[in-house]
Amino acid sequence: MHSSIANNIVNSPLTLHGEGPIWHHGRQTVFWVDILSDSFFEYHLESKELIQYPNAKLVSAIFEIKDDPDQLIAIVQGGIAIYNLKNKSYTIISNLGISWDHHRGNDGAVDPDGNIWFSTTHMDHVDGEGDLYRLNAAGSIDLMLNRVSISNGPCWTMDGRLMFHTDSGTRIIKSYIQDDLNLQEAANRIVIEAGFGYPDGMALDTNDVLWVAIWGGFAVAGFDTRDGRLKYQIDLPAPHVSSCAFVGAKLDQLIITTSRKDLSKEDLEKYPQSGEVFLVNMDTSGVPVNAFNKKF
Repeated sequence: MHSSIANNIVNSPLTLHGEGPIWHHGRQTVFWVDILSDSFFEYHLESKELIQYPNAKLVSAIFEIKDDPDQLIAIVQGGIAIYNLKNKSYTIISNLGISWDHHRGNDGAVDPDGNIWFSTTHMDHVDGEGDLYRLNAAGSIDLMLNRVSISNGPCWTMDGRLMFHTDSGTRIIKSYIQDDLNLQEAANRIVIEAGFGYPDGMALDTNDVLWVAIWGGFAVAGFDTRDGRLKYQIDLPAPHVSSCAFVGAKLDQLIITTSRKDLSKEDLEKYPQSGEVFLVNMDTSGVPVNAFNKKF
């Protein structure tokens, strides 16, 4: 196993609960969310300019819209929203027909066909109180997996054949073959050993390595998706590593978010870099992630 240390810090405020990083192809910038501060950030890799977008209640995931550089799809407490980057405000387009009093969104991604997958979770991550949905280009919404607890991912292989997803508390990352609305579990799976931490956000590279943020594990771990073996480890000075994404024009840098959530005062004194955002130069490149192919 190859191990390295992440020490390049993005010049940004500490996040309370950093999550959901993406590379925006249209704007050539990096975005990530801070769920507990109701805001998200945009970062220019070359100029290092940082922009904060406020007033997005418990925003958990954001997605690029094809040919629309001034708006994003955002998952906020209350439903699916369109966020206008110019006036820094959003409009809910669907509340999913559910009560949001004790729920919020969680992770998500855009699939090879340009559809958005996103999840919900209970505020206290009560078992079985979340679901995984798909928003298609025409605006219809499908329930893909129900009764999940802490859904993270999904992400897809380069050929689009396999989808990887985890319900984090199980410590198992499963793979699926999709047939329209049906997900059939495939043989490939990754099991996170007890004591190593919990799988959180993830990203795939072009060599079939799945890079997984390890919550409680001080690391991003790279697993061979063919046999589930741990091949690489990027160590971080923060226990709660929450997500990662390949960014940059060549998709050869890994942006890594961390969190201060659930850490005591003593923990934060011991690990003061909790909540930082890290940037790592990689020897591989990521599988390109599409923009949402919005048609409504």
